[in-house]
Formats: sequence, C-alpha cells, structure tokens
Amino acid sequence: MVGGPAVAGPDVAAGLDRLLTAWRDHLAAVPGAGDADTAAVLDWPSRDTGGIRVLLRHGLDPLEVIAARPTPARPPVKPKSVIQNGGVLRLDDGTLIRRAGLADLDTVTRLGIEVIRFDSHFGSVNERPSTPTALRGELADTMLAGPVLGESVLGESVLGESAAEESAPWVWLAERDGNAVAMLAAQRPAAAAWIAPMTALAPAAYLELMYVDPGERGGGLGSALVDEFHREAQAAGVAVTLLHYEQLNPLSMPFWSRHGYRPLWTTWEVSPGQGLR
Repeated sequence: MVGGPAVAGPDVAAGLDRLLTAWRDHLAAVPGAGDADTAAVLDWPSRDTGGIRVLLRHGLDPLEVIAARPTPARPPVKPKSVIQNGGVLRLDDGTLIRRAGLADLDTVTRLGIEVIRFDSHFGSVNERPSTPTALRGELADTMLAGPVLGESVLGESVLGESAAEESAPWVWLAERDGNAVAMLAAQRPAAAAWIAPMTALAPAAYLELMYVDPGERGGGLGSALVDEFHREAQAAGVAVTLLHYEQLNPLSMPFWSRHGYRPLWTTWEVSPGQGLR
C-alpha cells in the first residue's frame, strides 16, 4: 500500500497527522492489510523536516532514499591512469571496463542479485524465489534498449559504431583476469519515465544497479564505473540522474554523496500495513 501525501497550509504537521490517521483507519478495514508480507509506504521530501515527528509517531521508519545529481557544466575528468581502447577502459591495475551485452546477461543478473541480497539487510528489499527471474527480465529490457557496437541482437550489422554508441544500453562490466568483479546498469530517459516525475529537471536518467565485489571496494573501481556512466549521460543531454539507496546502508550515503548525489525523497514504511498507528 503506497501513499503520496499532498499537504498544504500553514501547519504541515497537523495536516499530515490527519492524513495518516485517515489512512490508518482505512487500512484497519482492508482485508489482508495485516499480513506479514504487506507494508504501508509513502515518500516524503527529504529536506522537509516539518513532518518527520509525525511520521515517526505513526510508526513509519525511513528505509530508502531517492537521491538526485543534477548534471554539472563539465563532465568528470578521466583519470590519467585510465587508457581507452576501442571503447574499453583499462585501469592502471589491469582491470577492464567494457560495455555489457546480452551475452553477459547471466553475469550481470548474478551481480545484481548480490546487490539485492546485501540491501535486504536494511529492511525495504526482500529476495524472493521469483527475484532472479524478474531481475533477469528487467536487465534484458535494459540491454535491449539499443544496439551495442553496431550489431543487432542477432549479430547483424545495423549501425555505424558512433551511432550505435549513442544508443547503446548503459550497462558496464569491470573484469580482472577474465572475471567480472563489478557492474553498473542504468536506464536512459525513455526507460526512466516511471521515476522522472520525482524531479522537476528533465530529461532524467536512473542508475538502476551498481555492484563491486567486497574484496574490490575502496580501490576506486566503483568510482570509475560511475564516472563513465556520468560522462555518457552528460553526452546524451541528461539533466539529472536519480537512484535509490538504502537509508541504513553504511556504504551508500558516503559513496553517493562523494559523487554529487543528494537526498531528494525519503521512503517511509511500516510493515505490516495495519501497523500504521
């Protein structure tokens, strides 16, 4: 059960309190709203502190953040230690960063599942038996957003290299010694239309997933992937990039803040849905 409160007037807290009380009374009469696998969820502006005490008093917890990064005037500077060859980035430690294609779908899905498993520690994400299949389908849609390196999904040449790069899916893999150790997947504005209304800037892109193997963290690999995505997004005319991170994840907020992301909306939740007070 997801709510999007709209509160106006001089007393925001009082208005929000009335709305949440009415929602609580409504949920009390909804069959199944007390089941363990239900939740009452709403988004509240992260910088609007006027409603926080009310949200807490009604039993809601802040679990997730939608963060935004307006595109700066200048793209990220590519480090001198990065060598680009035919669209493949080679870092100074020998790690390769390259575009992922449909042949990499199983690998990208496997790394994406690791993101979900880690985020499940923080309350708003749960891995279910259907999760791998659902995630694989979602990532397949992202990868089918455009041809990669001048080839169709059947391997036939359909575009020149420059035209293909301009429409290629925003999915990258980082590999060392042939093993995938990190990935980033993002949605172009056409695919990110579902979240675009959360910001006034347009067009908006959405950073869907990013994962770095635990043993590789802290060495700059995640930053290299994010910077490559930001360069691509800026070249495509994106005005803002959005992403979700878990409020309680101790790694997320510091990392994304360093890369220019700021909280825009906070997702508040209580589970089960009839737990709203």
